Amino acid sequence: MTVFHVIHIVVGLWLALVNLTDILTPMALVWNNFILGLVVAGYNAYYIFIQGNVDVQSN
Repeated sequence: MTVFHVIHIVVGLWLALVNLTDILTPMALVWNNFILGLVVAGYNAYYIFIQGNVDVQSN
């Protein structure tokens, strides 16, 4: 398992926790989801388009 996978697991657990509990206020939850979504999208784009590092390569 790579750092890429660990980060996705941790972020997924955080999103599940804050969306299913009352840890954050509704507005803080919106901003949390928006900012984390942007960070994960940027991280994924970097790995896919800049590094070309994906688990499965097509022939």
